[in-house]
Amino acid sequence: MRALMNLAIEPALRLFEVSVVILTGPTKQAAHRVLKVLADTPKGAIRIVRERYPRSTAHAVLSQAALPEEAWA
Repeated sequence: MRALMNLAIEPALRLFEVSVVILTGPTKQAAHRVLKVLADTPKGAIRIVRERYPRSTAHAVLSQAALPEEAWA
């Protein structure tokens, strides 16, 4: 599993799917992406996306799932 995470912001207790529009290049073209983010809260997931993609806009949490117990073992 590959997901964005930053333990300095929030511990990773849930997996969120965040929809985001990323502005690319000098022509301000937009690309729509759905990113997987490990965080504790929806606000924390959006904060991690904003930190990773500073030129992103239109953030929305699409889904969330708790991490299984064996992920911590």
